[in-house]
Amino acid sequence: MRIIDSWQEAAEIPELKGGAITVGNFDGVHMGHEQVLAETHGHAQAVGGPTIVVTFEPHPRAVLFPEEAPRRLCHVQEKMQYLKAAGVDAVLLLEFNLELASWPAEKFSCLLHDTFGFKHIHVGYDFAFGHDREGHVEDLRTLGDARGFTVTEAAAFEMMGAVVSSSRIRSAVEAADFRLAAMLLGRDYSIAGKVLHGEKRGRQMNFPTANIDVADLAHPPVGIYAVRARSETGAWNGAAYLGYRPTFNGRTLLLETHLLDDNPDVYDQFLNVSFVKRIREDRKFTGHDDLAEQIARDCKAAREILS
Repeated sequence: MRIIDSWQEAAEIPELKGGAITVGNFDGVHMGHEQVLAETHGHAQAVGGPTIVVTFEPHPRAVLFPEEAPRRLCHVQEKMQYLKAAGVDAVLLLEFNLELASWPAEKFSCLLHDTFGFKHIHVGYDFAFGHDREGHVEDLRTLGDARGFTVTEAAAFEMMGAVVSSSRIRSAVEAADFRLAAMLLGRDYSIAGKVLHGEKRGRQMNFPTANIDVADLAHPPVGIYAVRARSETGAWNGAAYLGYRPTFNGRTLLLETHLLDDNPDVYDQFLNVSFVKRIREDRKFTGHDDLAEQIARDCKAAREILS
């Protein structure tokens, strides 16, 4: 899958012409998104061209309404992996900024077609584009009549009586309902990121951890969790702490994962941590010894859950 970050670069690649395209944020690449992507791929095969996705970084609401911006379900690196797995041939990853947000719908749609010369565009049921979301499916159909491309709109994808959406998944994650989150995502809910070099307090207590900065990601309540972790070099069961480390007066939200029965060097690797079940709430301990004893109990509980 090719990842392109400029209109000019995309326009200069002849292999990207004459296919089917879809546009969206695709946060989490959940089951609803998978439906749109699969249908777009089907349209691309029908017209004999590539499957193209146009998406944005950062999330548009983080630029337009930073105080109301939703926590993300995945980082952009993960989103690219999920799009590739869905059969996408190329992604135009556009920087979303105030200039792009100011474009009229007609300017965006015309440049989109000038760039890719697509024969079909397939969009989600709630798709809108351009300044103040002024453009809609009918505007695309009008342009398609003039330029010779067709337009379809995906139906809302429902599970368990409601539409599958990123906001619904965030609510499930925040309630630690990992079963529902996994159903809506089509895979286990996880947090992923590069393993950071920390203060190595866990190693001093004989419980080394792989630490990930949660940053702007959606996450369950702070506490201890039974998890499964994987990187490019292996896969492990684990016990993970999500919180601010009150015992050490911490202020940064971290995910600290102790990999059970192994001590691999995963520093600077990309680690994916899938949540299975909450073990207990977070709390402050009086010292290292009390904390170490509780970690041992947490690891035992994680083994029992994951066995």
